[in-house]
Amino acid sequence: MTRSRRRLYARHAAAADRGAWSVERDVDWGAIDPVRAHAQPEILAQLRDAALIESFHPVNLARLLRLTWDDVDACVVFSLELYEGFKHFHVLRRYLDTVDYAPPITDRELVALRRDAAALEVGRDELLPRLVEFMLSEHLAVYFFRRLAERSAEPELRRLLGWIAADEVRHAQSASDLIAKRIAADPDIVPWVLEAAAHFRHFGAEAVGDVPVAQPGDALAIRTFARRIERLCGRRLVDYYKDTL
Repeated sequence: MTRSRRRLYARHAAAADRGAWSVERDVDWGAIDPVRAHAQPEILAQLRDAALIESFHPVNLARLLRLTWDDVDACVVFSLELYEGFKHFHVLRRYLDTVDYAPPITDRELVALRRDAAALEVGRDELLPRLVEFMLSEHLAVYFFRRLAERSAEPELRRLLGWIAADEVRHAQSASDLIAKRIAADPDIVPWVLEAAAHFRHFGAEAVGDVPVAQPGDALAIRTFARRIERLCGRRLVDYYKDTL
């Protein structure tokens, strides 16, 4: 094994390359069925909110990049996610425009939802909670897009949501690996990871307020959420709740 293959950033770059898909070549834009799409207006509304959240990455990830400029692995991970987050926004917005969903997303709206958040200063002591927030937001995004794909009656939407969900799996794992790296260097931060998980708030709430949920009370999403924290910390989140309440 070469030294470069042992690097965390090389592993994630390779995974992104293997999972790459194209908005232009892989989506059959001419096959989209607007009638079927509009038969499920609640899905289209959730797609619109999801597109707005994906458009928020330049603000949220810029904060993390500023706090991790000295961590080569983190900078690569967030750079990859900036691009793939843009791709998710682009494909969702284009899909909504293709089916003529109203109200359309406008550039003015995108700038407005970023404006206040962009002015927020984030201190270095907030890095770990922000990493946990991002990891768990991406984790829940996996199930959000999977559940929407399962419910969608429009075949092309099912396909593209499957690709997005697969990307989110990698994104959640990337953030998890960055946290694991920090725990390995300093095990004393485990309680802070647990505290951040216990007080988790989806980063998308800054963009849209109420983050869309494809399946309320999704038991599988909740169980895997807790298991992800347990794997990182070696302690169950439920036990942390019991000890701190």
